[in-house]
Amino acid sequence: MEKSTNKSCRRSLFDRFSEEIDNEESTIAFSNNRETTNMNDENTSIDENIDLIKRECEAKLKAFDDAFETIYGNNEVNFIQVLQMAEEVQVNCIRLINLVKTQINSIEKLRSKINLLENKHLNTINKLQLEVTKLNLQLKQQSSFICTIGSTFCYSLSRATQTSSAIDMILQEDCITNMAQLITNMLSCFIRQYNNKMPSTKTNQMKFVLHMLRVVVNLSTTESGCHFLSQVNDGINIINLIVSLVLHTPPSHGVLKKIAYTTLYNVSNRFNGHLLMENNKLIQTLNNDIKLVPNGGNNYVILFSINLLHSLTEKMNKSMYTILKNEINLQEILKLTRYTETESKARKIYNNIKIASEKYNNE
Repeated sequence: MEKSTNKSCRRSLFDRFSEEIDNEESTIAFSNNRETTNMNDENTSIDENIDLIKRECEAKLKAFDDAFETIYGNNEVNFIQVLQMAEEVQVNCIRLINLVKTQINSIEKLRSKINLLENKHLNTINKLQLEVTKLNLQLKQQSSFICTIGSTFCYSLSRATQTSSAIDMILQEDCITNMAQLITNMLSCFIRQYNNKMPSTKTNQMKFVLHMLRVVVNLSTTESGCHFLSQVNDGINIINLIVSLVLHTPPSHGVLKKIAYTTLYNVSNRFNGHLLMENNKLIQTLNNDIKLVPNGGNNYVILFSINLLHSLTEKMNKSMYTILKNEINLQEILKLTRYTETESKARKIYNNIKIASEKYNNE
């Protein structure tokens, strides 16, 4: 009995096989269902893409139709006309391309010509610069040589004109005219070249000018020489240039200012030569030189500027008084009375200006 019961409870091999078949069929059915679902999803996605592409094509076709209608209106255009238009567009494009190529070629040719001209001009400029450099070098050499000769000549002439007889010989008409032109040209060139910065006294140019000015100051020591320098046009031109030279000469060039101030002082004392010095800038320069702090290098500048200022205040007209009143500080003049060398002249300058003030202010 128990055996039969056990036998009935035991599963047969066929039953297991049948169950496995059933399980496989159910698995296959589930897999088929899933694949079917996936295929359906994929078909749905493809359909959606197709619809999207179709809508885009329809939108583009509509845009093309709108543009075509805007250009040609509602008139129908056949295929031949479209083909002709396409050919015309192609011909125009080819023509435009050829035109652009032609323009590019023209531009390249023009650019080549410009580069060639630039190279030629550059070579020309380099040659000219080289020539200018050579000419400047030659000019400097010639200038130095001329200044050396001129300095030697003027030195000899300045030594010779220390006597009145030699001055009388120079003041002969032909001789003094040529010499006056030489002095005028030399001073004009010197002032024009060195108006901002004077060269050293050791240079040939400065030596030339110093020796030339010594000749002029020797001429101013005689009555006939002062007459020439203050009354004759050639001489007046020289005095005007000396005034200009004083304006451009710094106090550090004491020797040059000393000689120039001495010449102006000598001329101012005769034949109304002081009228040539009614110059605001000259009085300003004198005032600046008077106020210099005394030291070994500028003592002569102070003394000679005071001498010239004193001379100009001795025969003072109204116009000169106006200049002096505007440019000279009398308190600075009084300070100079404290020094032995300048006391007398400073007091006379002060008194002369005070007397002129009473005279012209009461008019």
